[in-house]
This record gives sequence, structure tokens and C-alpha cells, in this order.
Amino acid sequence: MMPGIKDVARLADVSVSTVSYVLSGKRSISAKTTDRVMQAIEQLGYTPDASGQRLRGRRNHIIALSEPIRKDMNQAQYSAYFMQAAFQARKAGYDVLLLGAEDAVSDIQRVTRGNLVDGVVLLDVMENDSRAAAADTFAKPSVAIGYPHVHEACACIDIDFTALGEIASRKLYDLGHRRVALLRSLEVNYQRGVGYMLLFRDSFLKHCAKLGIKVIESEEVTINFNAERFVHEVVLGPEAPTAIVSQSNADILNIVFDTLGNLGVRVPQDLSIISCGTYMQGEMPRYPVSELPLDPEGLCCKIIDVLVDSIENKRDIRGLVELTEPQYIDRGSLGLAASAPRKGGDNKRM
Repeated sequence: MMPGIKDVARLADVSVSTVSYVLSGKRSISAKTTDRVMQAIEQLGYTPDASGQRLRGRRNHIIALSEPIRKDMNQAQYSAYFMQAAFQARKAGYDVLLLGAEDAVSDIQRVTRGNLVDGVVLLDVMENDSRAAAADTFAKPSVAIGYPHVHEACACIDIDFTALGEIASRKLYDLGHRRVALLRSLEVNYQRGVGYMLLFRDSFLKHCAKLGIKVIESEEVTINFNAERFVHEVVLGPEAPTAIVSQSNADILNIVFDTLGNLGVRVPQDLSIISCGTYMQGEMPRYPVSELPLDPEGLCCKIIDVLVDSIENKRDIRGLVELTEPQYIDRGSLGLAASAPRKGGDNKRM
């Protein structure tokens, strides 16, 4: 006669409901009790489902991708990271399970404690990320694309956005720019604490101050942001900058470019533009933009390599941090500093 859940509960000296919670992950069970239940399952050869793949210690060849779905998300970036992670996982012989809940900790606990997945990738990581902070409660290894404040229980793989801020400021300085405008990202991203945006902005402002570059920040950017007013009041204002440093998306940059072109301001002859910590390759702006970009393909390749190595070779990756060097892509919009841009001229484009 095949053993049942009651036999497991009896051997582990717990209730049937506790065994069920360990398998489903629907409630938090202590590590000591969980281990006792799993030992009883293995000892009895109990199979909680037809395939037996939920038993701890057996690989399912499934990786969970935790990427909270939000109304204000950048769909191009979201899709790029999801698709690249799924592609790299498939190359390594793993399928993916998307966890889209905004409060994802309980979902990750459920699928890892129930042995539904072999490991977890954390995407869209915040500065204070609850998933990274709770990674020691997950029953499987986890890797974050990002560098949250609390990360001791997971691995962190990302671009070095502190270095990116320094590189951007130095590049502008070397080209003679001493007054620049910072076109912010959507304000909700700063409020939510999107880690890489805050790291870049803080680093950029600090290094500009050291180099003597004056930074004029745009007003808060919302879905109703008036990009034309930004051009008239900031770019062509009394403290007219010689460059725009953008953290904004392609939709906003397109309006900025169109407005500049209509006013006869040429890029980069009259005004330089560089985009930082963005993904213009995926967003397809109408005009080429020089960029210190995100790198979905490179980062996802690395995180899957690290996670699969941990899964298959039982490598402890807790606390691992790997920050890659930012790469500059010259698309022709960043040049030598010119005199302050002025309205007029015959050139409608750049």
C-alpha cells in the first residue's frame, strides 16, 4: 500500500495540515519543521503528485522569474528582460515560471518550498527590495538583477550604475560641457525606489559637482509631462545647458527631439544628448541617441549561468555580487560643447 499524507504527518510528528503547508508553501513553516517533513517524505517514498517532481531534492528544470507587473511599467524593458531570461534558461535546459504579483515574497516561498521550481530570478529590483531581503526564507537559490541594500541571502548581478554616473559626467566634462540638463525618469520610479535609477542619479550628481558641472534638473516627470515646456524653459532658458542627460523613455525623448528640430536646434552641433540607464534599442526612438544603456541580454546570460551552476553543482551563491562595466554606444548625439543653443536657423533636424 502506498504511503499517504497521514503517514508522513505521523512519522514527522506534525499535523496533516502542516505537511500540506510545507508542500504548498501557502503558510510559513519553520525550517526545522520543514526539514523534518521532507525527511519523512523521502523516507516513506511519498509522492504528493503523479510525477513526484515536487519532492525536495529532485530538479524540475523550471526557474521562477519574479517580475512584478505594474500599470506604469516600461513594457519594452519588461519584455526584454523576461524574453532574454526565458531564452537563456531554455538554452540551459530549463523552462520558466513567471511570477507577476507585486508583493511576490509569498509567491516565491510557495513555489520554492513546494519544490515547483529549482531557483529564482528577481527582476525589476528596488533599492529596498522585499524579495532580496527575504531570500533566506526561500527554499531555493535566488539571483537578483540589481543591487539592493539588503542582499546577503541572494546573488546580485548588474551593471555598475555608480560607475555609470561617473563615466557619464567625465565624458561630458572631457567634451567641454559645464552646464547640463538632467531629464528625469517618471517620478513614480524614484518614489518606488527603482535601484539602478537612484544609483545612477546620485552618482552622476556627485561626480558633476566634483568636476564643476552645473546640473539643472527637469521638473517631476509624469505621464502628463510637458516635454515642449522643458525645451523652452530649461534647454532654451536663461541658464541654457549645452547637453541633455536623459533617464526618460523614448516617447518623451521623441517630443524633445521634435521640438528642438522645429526650433532649428541641431543635435549635436548646437546641443548634445546622451541617454543613461535606458534601453533605446528596444524602445526605438525616432532619432539615434548616444547611450550608456541597460544590457538585458548580457545580464540575463550571466544570471542564468550563475543560477544553473548553483542548482546543478550545489554552489552557495548567497552574498555574491558581480557588477559589470558600463558600455557606451555612440549613435552621434553627443559631441563637443557648443555655445548655448538658441532658437532659429534653417536646420529642422539634427
